[in-house]
Amino acid sequence: MRKQLNRPIDAILISGDIAYHGRKEEFDFALTWLKEELCPVSGCKIEDVVVIPGNHDVDRKAAEAPMHADARAMLRSTPISQANQAITRYVDDETSSQMLFKPIENYNRFSANFLCEIGFYNKDTGRKPYTFRDFTLSDGSTLRVWGFNSVLICDGKDGKDNMFVDPSAAQIIKREDGVTHLVMCHHPFGWLRNAGEFRDRIESVAHLHLFGHEHSLRVEDYRRFTRIRAGALQPSRDEAGWQPGYNIIDVDVSGRAHDRRLDVKIWVRHYHGTRFIAVSDHQGNDPWHLSHDLTPWIAPKVEASPIAPVAQIGAGPTNENTGTVMVDQSLTVRSVAIKILALNEKDQRRIITGLALDEEGDQGLLDYEFALAAVRRAFDRGQLQQLNDAIVNQPGVR
Repeated sequence: MRKQLNRPIDAILISGDIAYHGRKEEFDFALTWLKEELCPVSGCKIEDVVVIPGNHDVDRKAAEAPMHADARAMLRSTPISQANQAITRYVDDETSSQMLFKPIENYNRFSANFLCEIGFYNKDTGRKPYTFRDFTLSDGSTLRVWGFNSVLICDGKDGKDNMFVDPSAAQIIKREDGVTHLVMCHHPFGWLRNAGEFRDRIESVAHLHLFGHEHSLRVEDYRRFTRIRAGALQPSRDEAGWQPGYNIIDVDVSGRAHDRRLDVKIWVRHYHGTRFIAVSDHQGNDPWHLSHDLTPWIAPKVEASPIAPVAQIGAGPTNENTGTVMVDQSLTVRSVAIKILALNEKDQRRIITGLALDEEGDQGLLDYEFALAAVRRAFDRGQLQQLNDAIVNQPGVR
């Protein structure tokens, strides 16, 4: 597909069920596969992977305590009209929130590599009860990719109409000038007990909806939005109608500032025999072509500014001709985060304390949260290059 498209893939979106039993070794396998297989062959940077959790990413053994089961039963029995309020009380309290998110701790350790971990809000680590990522579209506007959590309450009693999406999903996403919204949620609306407000908001604001869970490749074209079912890349072979599949989505903007259109192409692929083949649209076309009206938007004018040398004192190797210290402009919080998380905890802490990137209050953070907090502080303090250099100078690090 990359040869056919004649370009690299910009981002990889995984709509849940990375693991099967939510075990650490399953996520370790997935991370290695992404780093060494999928990203290199697709041309996508590893830091441009965006993930959300599915029900198979839940470690159900981690929530067998009676108080966990009692909390889930209570929330599921709460009247629909009061469900969002009850869940919000749990999510907004650190202690009860930790209980709800404990079963996806292995997932969070994995998703931290992409800054997609979810949980009780923490400004130091950047963790929130949802995730989002911005990409730039062809006219300079923004494609905002949202990832919402539908496994807040997940156990052996999962079923249609008794899963819950985090209520913040219906509150945080809003119309913004120059922003096109793409929403990912593992469970489709029919599985969500509190789907009403969430569905109303998503269908009125977001032009692209990506769902997982139901292992059917399906594209639904509506006037205001397109809804895409992910299928499953690795469904169980015991599953009825076993058929691995995936989608490649191209998003572009056409027209002028006051007559903008979102143009969407979707290459739908499923496994047949020994290879993946095209699933054409109702007229037999591959790829699918869909289009939606966008609100008017004019790119803001950028004021010209004097060209300054790309340098920052103490941030990297010295240029022999100028005496300044040159900065690698490709470094981002994400690119450095994935490098430091690949180190063992001992080396992480030695580097972080050596650069004085630790602070009082870090004692309560898990090891990967401690590392992410340090990376964000390095960015805020202009030390990202120093931190990156200290990481890559470790033996065996590439």
